[in-house]
Amino acid sequence: MHSLSKRFKSLFMLVTILAVLILVISAKNSVWNNNQFIDILIFSILAVASESLPVALPRGGFVTVSYSVFFSAVILFPSCGALIVAAVGGLFPLGKASKDTPLFKRVFNGSQYLLSQAAAVYVLKLTGINSFHTKFFSLIVYILVAFAYMITNISIVTLALGFLQRKSPWSIWISNMRWALPNFMALVPVGYLMALIFYNYGALGLFLLFIPLLACRHSFQLYMDMRENYLNTVEALVQALEAKDKYTSGHSARVGKLAVAIAEEIKMNEDKTEFLKYAAVLHDVGKIGVSEVILNKEGKLLDSEWESIRSHPVIGETIIKSIKFMFDVGQVVRHHHERYDGKGYPDGIQGEDIPLESRIIAVADTYDAITSDRSYRKGKTHEEAIEELKRVAGSQLDPKLVEVFCRVVTLESASQIINAGKVQIASSC
Repeated sequence: MHSLSKRFKSLFMLVTILAVLILVISAKNSVWNNNQFIDILIFSILAVASESLPVALPRGGFVTVSYSVFFSAVILFPSCGALIVAAVGGLFPLGKASKDTPLFKRVFNGSQYLLSQAAAVYVLKLTGINSFHTKFFSLIVYILVAFAYMITNISIVTLALGFLQRKSPWSIWISNMRWALPNFMALVPVGYLMALIFYNYGALGLFLLFIPLLACRHSFQLYMDMRENYLNTVEALVQALEAKDKYTSGHSARVGKLAVAIAEEIKMNEDKTEFLKYAAVLHDVGKIGVSEVILNKEGKLLDSEWESIRSHPVIGETIIKSIKFMFDVGQVVRHHHERYDGKGYPDGIQGEDIPLESRIIAVADTYDAITSDRSYRKGKTHEEAIEELKRVAGSQLDPKLVEVFCRVVTLESASQIINAGKVQIASSC
């Protein structure tokens, strides 16, 4: 907590204090009988169970099925009870979820869940609906209630991530909306069905419905595990390449980080940036098909040896095409040695006919190649590499991307990119 930014700490205090105040005010105006207390306890247990089984997302963060429980609680207990269910779910996850989540994050989660739930309850009360209804008008109202929760939840989380990652909250909000909206909308009918079953059949029917809900969560986890296995395949390919060429150890990872730095500066969206990262890391994978004798040769290469090396983009495309998860990464890899003036290989295309991702990789690849030791020469300094990039801008490399690279990458930031994968925007070179 001590290492967190002041802006996040301020947000943390604000969210926590507001949550406590709203809970206290709501509790003063609520009276429960024993049955209502038991019902709220049941939903709190389900919320804890849901939050204890998060599924990690590829860009950070987690997703759970707990919103269906929260939504049901708003419909059935549109008062303090709904707030308690959400807060308990965020504060008290069990098992690995609890061990992996520091106390301050659990407090923040519980508080922002409560505030989001309070927004949903407020919208519901504005409509005058005080108990569970199944009329068509009520269904429309419940959808609006779900949107109130979703907008509040995503906005608070977006601010927190923006302060923690020092990124634009707006870009994070757009990204989160893209994946969160389908998730929320899928859980809304499940939450409504849970409320309907509980209202008519009690806790037993609710628990029977909760079983297929957990099955859905398990299916999503299997998908994410499969995705991770694909990425492990990518890493294995890169390791196999670097085992052959001792001079390029770490080259692929560095090019990936530098390429992402350029992508972030030109505001490339997250999906394309992730696509670019895979392509950059795999850009030289075709060298697996080139003899290590040629790769590690210290003297001047023969024409036939140059032809062998120049075949690696096509070999790389062929290898990557067999990995369905990589989609069109192969095309980007194929063209990363094309030149802006059309004198590159393998196809001799030029200018903006070369895929943007390939042009970005070309700039990052050239910089790292210049600054790295090779079998036939010592690596040059950052300043020398920048001068060389400027010299070949417009002929070998896209001049606009070279300009962006110079603006983003200084000696200090290049070291940060390579060591931590982070970028600090610097003055233009």
